[in-house]
Amino acid sequence: MIMKYRVYLNTDSQLFTVVDKNNENIFATGKTIEEAIGNLKSKVA
Repeated sequence: MIMKYRVYLNTDSQLFTVVDKNNENIFATGKTIEEAIGNLKSKVA
């Protein structure tokens, strides 16, 4: 499955947020981009 998402960095908390491009209500955070994407994929699975 190919997933499209946006990546944001909160510079205050130093956390990456990944948001599903098709549904803004589905998002996840992580200390690294890879961790945030993994968390997002586990939410959608």
